[in-house]
Amino acid sequence: MNYALLANIVTVLHTILIVGVLVGILISVRYKRFRPIEAAVLLGAVIIWSLYGGCPLTYLENFLRTLSGYPLPLIETGFIPYYFSSWLGWSITNSQLTIATYVTAVIFLLVSIKWASPYINLEIIKIRKSLGLIKHTSKK
Repeated sequence: MNYALLANIVTVLHTILIVGVLVGILISVRYKRFRPIEAAVLLGAVIIWSLYGGCPLTYLENFLRTLSGYPLPLIETGFIPYYFSSWLGWSITNSQLTIATYVTAVIFLLVSIKWASPYINLEIIKIRKSLGLIKHTSKK
């Protein structure tokens, strides 16, 4: 089995997912209907990342590269820091990336909650009316 090819496929898919999340943030800023979807995707990524201590795709690529006989230091450095350094020559540490990701996720989540506010408030009003806490007013 060609493990190097499989590792390259994982790398391409991983890169597409990362770019997709970043582009999704930009799209959701412009088009409000995408904001809950992007917030869910970003929150899901952060939860998965937190549970596994890193991205499972990074672990998969590292495993496949080890099987191919060409291991990379992906687990030690991280996917994005390693490829930023390899492809772009930029130096970024895994801890800087982690902090930037969590800050971005929290900011985006807080903004998303504000975006959902009109819908949440309507449901609260409906519940209060059904419980009789708000009197129905009729126009004369």
